[in-house]
Amino acid sequence: MKKYAFTGVACLFLLFVSCAQEAPKSSPPVDPIDEQNDSPEIPTTPDEPERLLPSQLPTISDPMFITGTTTYESKYDADKWFLRPLEKPYLGTITKEGAVPVMISFGGGLTAGVSNGGLNREAQQFAYPNLVARQMGIADFRTPLFSEAEANGTGIFLYGEPNGDFPRWLEVTNNLAHLEPGEPVKMTPFPGLIHNFAFPNGGTIGASYPYCPDCKPQAYSSRFSSYKITKDTTLLKSIQQKQKYDFVIMEDFYDAFANWIINSPRLDDRFSLANYASVPTYAMDGIVSKGQKGVVFTIPHFKHWGFMNWYDIEVLKKMAPSISMVYWITNSAVIANHTQEFYLKPTKYTEGVFGTAEKGKPIQGQVTDMDIIDQGEAWFADPDRLVNPSVRKFAEKYNLALVDLRTIYQEIHEGKYTTEDGMRMDASMKGNFFSSDGIYPTPLGQAVIANEVIKAINTKYGSHIPLINVGEFVRIISSK
Repeated sequence: MKKYAFTGVACLFLLFVSCAQEAPKSSPPVDPIDEQNDSPEIPTTPDEPERLLPSQLPTISDPMFITGTTTYESKYDADKWFLRPLEKPYLGTITKEGAVPVMISFGGGLTAGVSNGGLNREAQQFAYPNLVARQMGIADFRTPLFSEAEANGTGIFLYGEPNGDFPRWLEVTNNLAHLEPGEPVKMTPFPGLIHNFAFPNGGTIGASYPYCPDCKPQAYSSRFSSYKITKDTTLLKSIQQKQKYDFVIMEDFYDAFANWIINSPRLDDRFSLANYASVPTYAMDGIVSKGQKGVVFTIPHFKHWGFMNWYDIEVLKKMAPSISMVYWITNSAVIANHTQEFYLKPTKYTEGVFGTAEKGKPIQGQVTDMDIIDQGEAWFADPDRLVNPSVRKFAEKYNLALVDLRTIYQEIHEGKYTTEDGMRMDASMKGNFFSSDGIYPTPLGQAVIANEVIKAINTKYGSHIPLINVGEFVRIISSK
């Protein structure tokens, strides 16, 4: 059971505890592209294992979405932002007057800086904890950045057809991180102290579980060479033995929730802790057990993530007088029609439905259970049932600041979010908030989240930490 509990990559360890059970199989429809249904092969060299990519990445669902390869050099200059002088912040009750707090952060891909489908140096530099630390006047906040030679990290996927109606990607192949075969796969170590301990499918739970050699996320924490992670010592224990901290950022459940939504054919009570009253937060308890101050986050609703709107069912409803989507649950055919709530994931079968739809004519599509989130599944997958109430209760218990990503992402999705300096956020495929994976933000999106963290801190702790001028931020980092 240890394997499943540690790897939010395979299941949502706390929310969806039955991932070891076999999910019901769906009978696939005729492939609108071809009759193959094989997983794409990620190119490797003889001495390197398969690329480490966050399992949530929709781009890897089928080879039709990857149209070629390319190279990439970062177009942003992080130093121009981080080396600028900044007005001295007032930290309120966070720490004694004149003292600078020691801050650490735990989280998944959002906090680590995953962007464009992988963990890479460019996105790591602009991960919101780094931006928040700078605004707080914390000069010594270290993120385990990839070196320039490995700047593109675990991978980058760029839109191959920027003007297309549906997503296609080019896979970046230069300056990738070296992967050393073994259990776990090892990456180039990052020496010295670290303050941002987030990594894809990590979070507070990942930091609290023992060493797991055959768990893919372990490869990321293998970079933390100054911290002992063995079968007898967790990452969290090693951190607490090595450094004291006053303030902590804790982002959890985001990656695991996205993984569950994307990779599970049936979202139902076998995975959703339907018989539980709340989500356990014991890992988070251990991080603030000595009265540390900090920040926690709710998670967004799946319908407000960018990738869930690449194939917008509302577009079909406006085209057709009626819609019937046929799919299989176990051995029974089920139909979702236009009068019901349902959502379509970004898959080749979904694109087949959109590609054959004709304006003014009824739409009768055939998909698999993996492609559709029907009305019943949407109820189980609502984070406001269990996850977000539990996070709110935890924040209240420990008197922590709360960042409501649930509401923020909804406002961005609905086009109602404007920054303090007047920039409107756009959650569409061609917009400015989500990177090309439709899950993780662009540098601009990270700056927006950083400001929301700062606002939550100022409200809770009576501080006056200056907000980022988002327009200025984009102008400065883009002036490379």
